Amino acid sequence: MADGEVLSDLINSEGVTMTAGVPVVWLMLLEHLKNNDIQVPTLDRIVVGGSACPELLINEFDELFNVSVQHAWGMTEMSPLGTFNKLKPRLKQESEKEQMSYKLKQGRIVFGVDMRIEDWQGQEVEWDGHQFGAVKVRGPWIASGYYKQGDSVDDNGYFDTGDVASVDPHGYMLITDRSKDVIKSGGEWISSIELENIAVGHPDIKEAAVIGVPHKKWGERPLLIAVTHDVEVSAEALLNHFDGKVAKFCIPDAVEFIKELPHTATGKLSKKDLRSKYADYILG
Repeated sequence: MADGEVLSDLINSEGVTMTAGVPVVWLMLLEHLKNNDIQVPTLDRIVVGGSACPELLINEFDELFNVSVQHAWGMTEMSPLGTFNKLKPRLKQESEKEQMSYKLKQGRIVFGVDMRIEDWQGQEVEWDGHQFGAVKVRGPWIASGYYKQGDSVDDNGYFDTGDVASVDPHGYMLITDRSKDVIKSGGEWISSIELENIAVGHPDIKEAAVIGVPHKKWGERPLLIAVTHDVEVSAEALLNHFDGKVAKFCIPDAVEFIKELPHTATGKLSKKDLRSKYADYILG
């Protein structure tokens, strides 16, 4: 995976105007640009996908480098784009805080993609920005199945993406988790992505991951695994950062600080490796 210096040199030598990748790539670029007082004058837009984009990334690229960071979502089976985030003109009249709440979402459905959000009973949920469920899609270029595995669509032709999300009344989708990463605690569902986004909103946290670990009473509870910006941060201070941002039962039970989180070859966070590493970690 390219580091910040390689990306900076490539962007400036080739006059790159638009680029796309996972957040960890652009966090490395941002850190390199800031530490070495380098500008990227040709760069106009960064498109982020693969995982949620920290608010810090959007703000600092905009304020320091006049670069727009925009979310997109999709998968290979969708060829690959499903949503893209561009603010509607009416939303540009809202406060900066309100605008940011939309910028942090994965965006609106692109032409040609039909989407529905289903609860665990298979019923379509309302697009109210609160109810979430399984993301299903269909369209002329969306895969109907996998090689030698038969059809992978339901009776209505919808393909289950494996993502869990909500959609607000303006049509902006917010991925709350992968179905395999949602934490079920005492009968309640907890979004690991929501907790990760809050954690990286702490000024001293560079990267974070949340996984479910066994709990004697509640079945599963969230464990926060964090990487700091080479500073000392107490678990108590980090957990206090969650107060008022989520319901108390969603706040992680414990924090583990490590030097580096595992990633796949494409830069995505590897929760499979984290679940394996902390398989014997029991809370309660």
